[in-house]
Amino acid sequence: MRLCYVAYSPLNLESANSVQTFNTLRELSKQLGENLTTLVPRFGNEAPPPFPTRQLARIPINKLSRLYKSGRWSYMERALYAERAKRIIASVKPDLIYTRDLVCAYRFIRADLPVLYEVHDLESRHPGQNKSARLLETLKQMDETTLKESRGIASLTEIFRQEIIARGWQSPERVFVIPDAYDDAIYFPRAKMEMRVKLNLPRDARIVTYAGLTFKYRGLDILLRAFKQWNDSSARLVLIGGREFEVEELQTLARESGIVERVIFVKRQTSNVIAEYLAASDALVIPDTVTDATASPLKMFEYMAMARPIVCVDRASLREILQDAAFYFPRGEVNAFAAQLQNAVQSAAQDLGERARERVGDFTYARRAEKIARAAASALQISEFFENSEI
Repeated sequence: MRLCYVAYSPLNLESANSVQTFNTLRELSKQLGENLTTLVPRFGNEAPPPFPTRQLARIPINKLSRLYKSGRWSYMERALYAERAKRIIASVKPDLIYTRDLVCAYRFIRADLPVLYEVHDLESRHPGQNKSARLLETLKQMDETTLKESRGIASLTEIFRQEIIARGWQSPERVFVIPDAYDDAIYFPRAKMEMRVKLNLPRDARIVTYAGLTFKYRGLDILLRAFKQWNDSSARLVLIGGREFEVEELQTLARESGIVERVIFVKRQTSNVIAEYLAASDALVIPDTVTDATASPLKMFEYMAMARPIVCVDRASLREILQDAAFYFPRGEVNAFAAQLQNAVQSAAQDLGERARERVGDFTYARRAEKIARAAASALQISEFFENSEI
């Protein structure tokens, strides 16, 4: 089986998409070797990744949004990337193309190329940008066409897999559940006090931590309100990451709430340093998720690997992985959130952290790559069966 992985996210590790793509490709390349062709955006000043790649420049059409705001510029940029990628694909002649970008998948399908599409949500309902009514209708048509006509679908959750099947977009045997993952070489338990000394964090405080590259749509305002409601003078809230304007907004909210002296803002860090902060914590939090049925945040798996109690918004997609190894609260309910923060820092709560650690072993990137390879082989076999049946 010859697989071509087409990535649109740059491999600069500056977004969750980038982190997931980089680590997935690293492990896939180990497993498939010369049978894998990876097509990725051309590198900037970053060092090339530790696996073979073929590079394709992204023409920065989206920069035109500075002159005229429109959601279409981004899709035009992705469409041009896909059209140029088709030329390389034609020379490689893979048995199957794997991509998580809707525009690429749609363009490949329109060219009658075989696609296994990793869907992270319906593009038409993702909150990432404002969409005109006309653009929204276009995206709905692209969503439906791509989900119907792909050779197979990789869903991050069983919840969304069932939605795809219920809508009649794919038959059950063509939809594979492949959740996100974590890097087990980075995220593993460490001694709490040792990490606090190293990071100059208060040794006797009750520390709860949130880590994320960006804060938008993640419910950090709810977290600050819940932390204030908790009203524990010995507690400290550590917020890692965020873009400058996001951090400034939260600092303002913390000041207005009278808790700014108990909130520790940490600028973006490497994954290794983030893991140290997680290890230094008593509890880790997921206040909200960007999507619902498709939610499979990288931080959930990274938190689980650290063997610390987790407090998270109650989502069926998160329960699918965490099960009873977390403290849940209803979305937006500050009082319930505050109560669970208090529960999570109790010594008895450590059992839930250990339980989460036990369950995360199946979600390394190596195991994720195995799932992708198996799904690709199954999708090809199913396609061949139906093609032969039609003869």
